[in-house]
Amino acid sequence: MPRILLLALACSLAVAAAAQPTWRFHLAFEDGTGARDTLWLVYDISATVGSDFDPQVDYALGEGVAQIDHNTFNVFTWNWDGDSTKTHAYPYTEFPNFDGTIIDAINWTPPMTITWDTSLFYASYLPYAQGHLGIAIMDGLAFSQFDHGMGFGVFNMLSENSVTIDFLWDYLFTFSVYFGPVDDTGIHAESAPKGLKVWPNPAQELIQLELSGNEMGKVSVSDLAGRRVMEMEQVPGNGVLDISSLGPGTYVISILTNQIPIYHAKFEKTP
Repeated sequence: MPRILLLALACSLAVAAAAQPTWRFHLAFEDGTGARDTLWLVYDISATVGSDFDPQVDYALGEGVAQIDHNTFNVFTWNWDGDSTKTHAYPYTEFPNFDGTIIDAINWTPPMTITWDTSLFYASYLPYAQGHLGIAIMDGLAFSQFDHGMGFGVFNMLSENSVTIDFLWDYLFTFSVYFGPVDDTGIHAESAPKGLKVWPNPAQELIQLELSGNEMGKVSVSDLAGRRVMEMEQVPGNGVLDISSLGPGTYVISILTNQIPIYHAKFEKTP
């Protein structure tokens, strides 16, 4: 066999050996009626990174629009065209972190059980220095009932293979999923985007909201029993929120942003 063909064959074998298989991670949902649905998070070398200015949808990987029956239970996320989909694909170049997938649902009855396969966090071909995912979390107000030492509303998926939500269930959706490389939760806290700042705290009439680098959208306030007591489609332009109508007590404020999907913070309302 000519030398050039041998070199070409060696190169092709090396590329094939180095190619990473498609990593397909599923979140299985079952509500209180037994209705079920599944969402997929995929890593693949062919996946693209879209943006608001350059939407790219990986149809071959399942990111196309989902045909949703709006009268039945459905779980979904969104593709770069703004359509609901059952799959979100990321390229391996997004490692070691990706910025989160927003998950939503319609027509569900509590309690909600979410299950996943923890063995997939240790797939041998994942390109992490320590050989496996160091962070796998779900982030949302409903997860505040669990204390995994990773912050308010953060559920550590590495330590469990399922979770059932029946407390604050109105606020389970939307929530976010994140993956990352580090094992040290302190490192995670430092590398994460800065959180929502609320001051003065405690406050009697007005609070100032600040979220560096993010455009703040819908805001909601709930008490510690999970009752929503205030909601508006947009944070006031000056970031000042009037809380004078609230009774004394501790509240949780949630803000939807254009980047990290949801931020939470607590504040105290004084008499």
